[in-house]
Amino acid sequence: MSEKKEKSIFVKLLMLLWYCISHPLVWLWKKAYTFFSGLNYRRIGSRTVHAVGNFMHWLIFKVLLPKKYRNITKREIYRIIFKADTPAGKKFDIWLLVLIGLNLLVIMLDSFEAVHTNMRWVLKSLEWIFTITFTLEYYLRIYCLQRPWKYVFSFYGIIDFLSIFPAYLSLLIPATQTLTVLRVLRTLRIFRIFNMQRFLQESFHLLNAMRRSVTKILIFMLFVFITAIILGAVIYMFESGKNPSMKSIPTAIYWAVVTITTVGYGDITPVTPMGQFISTLVMLLGYSIIAVPTGIVVGETVREYRKDDNQQEKVDVPEEFNEYDDNTLVQQSDVESRYCTHCGHTEADPAARYCRYCGTILTKTQPKGWINDFFSGE
Repeated sequence: MSEKKEKSIFVKLLMLLWYCISHPLVWLWKKAYTFFSGLNYRRIGSRTVHAVGNFMHWLIFKVLLPKKYRNITKREIYRIIFKADTPAGKKFDIWLLVLIGLNLLVIMLDSFEAVHTNMRWVLKSLEWIFTITFTLEYYLRIYCLQRPWKYVFSFYGIIDFLSIFPAYLSLLIPATQTLTVLRVLRTLRIFRIFNMQRFLQESFHLLNAMRRSVTKILIFMLFVFITAIILGAVIYMFESGKNPSMKSIPTAIYWAVVTITTVGYGDITPVTPMGQFISTLVMLLGYSIIAVPTGIVVGETVREYRKDDNQQEKVDVPEEFNEYDDNTLVQQSDVESRYCTHCGHTEADPAARYCRYCGTILTKTQPKGWINDFFSGE
């Protein structure tokens, strides 16, 4: 048999082998694509969320809470979790801050190699206890609301979600465990908890000023980026072939960014006289432009305060979340409040005789319910 025929037979065998392997794979791919493209992902997600919610509801109200507290209403949960102007709500938020602080302490201790080696499983167990506690608290925040998605996509709702999500993500990507330090963002509630209204107003002044400065700062950063590219190309023109540390234009751009921002790592330095002269100009340029973003923000801040002084109005600081359109959750000193013994609603309308939510006769005495019993220890 000639060599040409042997090659032809070998090629045919390879083609037959490829067909036997590829044909089932193509068939499986088509079947898998048809199956997954036909799934109703929205329905699957809804059922998954519903199942998780049912499990957490059972865990809280059937297992964790004592029997005498299991008839708690959503309004009572709401007043404790979202309202810091009540004794129970303030104590709840303070204990929440304490747990966040302890959780951060555990995460930091776990970063020490000696502590991690000797107390690894203890710290890991504590981290998951904190994570499960914050998860149940996040569920209660959603459970007690009539419009939960409004909270989920709010500022504090996103922070609360980010505080627990990295812990579960670490089951797939272990390195993300350290991102649980995002729980420190939840301490922003400290201004609301301790009624630091002046601090809140000042923070909103600063946020408004920064919001109006974003466009100007972005334009300035674009200018700096273009300047760094040009300077990097110029310094590369003089240093290439003479300075082994500047191997390419991107390396020279890196040097320009480090120099223009006045960081000065010193890992790349010009060696030619012209390169050193350009370095001097770039360093002076960095000092001159570093104050530009600060000036932009300061200017907008001054404008914000002048606007506030001219209008003679206070900055409108919104509540963290005001689900129940109920102004009577906050006591009013000039109105005699009445109380519902059934659902815990506080009514400030002096003409009201019945609860607007459940129809129970209102009383002038605040009911001594599970809230004071549970948090005050009475």
